[in-house]
Amino acid sequence: MSKKEDAVVSAVDMTSERMDDPIGTVAMPIRDSINAQTVMSIMQTDWPGQVDKIWARGNLLALQRNHLVGRMRGEWILFIDDDMVWQPDAVRRLLETQEALIEQGLEPDIVGALCFSRSIPHQPTLYFKWPEQGSYNFMETWDDDVVEVDATGMAFALIRKAAFERISGSEMPPYEVRANNNRTADFFRWYGGLGEDLRFCDDVRAVGGRIFVDTRIEIGHVSEKTVAHKDFIREIAERSDLDQMNRERINKDMGLPTLTRRKAKQMLYG
Repeated sequence: MSKKEDAVVSAVDMTSERMDDPIGTVAMPIRDSINAQTVMSIMQTDWPGQVDKIWARGNLLALQRNHLVGRMRGEWILFIDDDMVWQPDAVRRLLETQEALIEQGLEPDIVGALCFSRSIPHQPTLYFKWPEQGSYNFMETWDDDVVEVDATGMAFALIRKAAFERISGSEMPPYEVRANNNRTADFFRWYGGLGEDLRFCDDVRAVGGRIFVDTRIEIGHVSEKTVAHKDFIREIAERSDLDQMNRERINKDMGLPTLTRRKAKQMLYG
């Protein structure tokens, strides 16, 4: 049986559906409203047993994420942005990937699904740090089903509670303490031109954490149309000579592979 509660915490409207003895928490930061396609994905999801579901409505994404972490229960939190679409088994598959990595002794702190940005070139959420520039580049072609990365986005990302505890250097207080004190976590920050998701990944890696993306679990990103892998491939197929040369130079400098325009066209048209 679930218990529903509503609360207003600071500048963020919080709504939650709490379960008895949840294994984890599904958390969604919301702006003004949820896209209809996202609502359908929520309704059709095959949820993996007892999971809490919490929503935080507001305009400051980092603050929303912090409030959501402050109210999580169970051993993990799954962030899902309010403009994503996914298959009914996506959450179960992501948890299975996490468990498989744990069984292999790889101890993942974050396991993300494969998402793509809405803006051109629709880059995938497979990010690697470019030390010379202090910024991130993205991997544009891959062979492995599960890729270890330096960072990923939080659009559809599973984070273990242990990651927050290692960053803070202490155990997370019990839920009742956090809820009664309206306690807000302080893990997500936005400054210096780098989003709160990549900043958080920096902090995870600074304490020895590992980040993976399961490229088999593709998540759609709702824009004027739903952005998916094929849109990213199409942008590569239509690159100018200058853009292609720049990509080859940057990727070579970082030791990352480059997808050729010819291969991209083959992937699109056979």
